[in-house]
Amino acid sequence: MIKSTRYYKQKGRRLFVFKNYKNRVRAMWMGSKLGGILQDFRFVNGVVRSLETTSSGQYVVAEYRWQGFGFEFVRFMTMKVERQKALKVFNQ
Repeated sequence: MIKSTRYYKQKGRRLFVFKNYKNRVRAMWMGSKLGGILQDFRFVNGVVRSLETTSSGQYVVAEYRWQGFGFEFVRFMTMKVERQKALKVFNQ
C-alpha cells in the first residue's frame, strides 16, 4: 500500500500484516517502516525479505522476522549496490 502514516507523513510503500481470526480480518501490524525506503517485499522461509533503497539511491536487501507485535531485523543480504544486483539477491 502507498500511503502516509501517523509517524511518517510522506507517502511511501508500507507493509501491513493482517490475520484471519475467527473468520474476521484483524490487523497485526500497520507498518510505518521497516528500515530503508521500501520498494518490494516477499515472504521467504518464514521471514520478510525486503528490497529497499537508501536516501542516496543505492539498494539494500534485508530480512526481518515477526516478533509478536512488529518486525525484528535479521540480516542484510546485500548493501549499497545497484538495482540489478539487488534484484538478483532479492529473487534468490
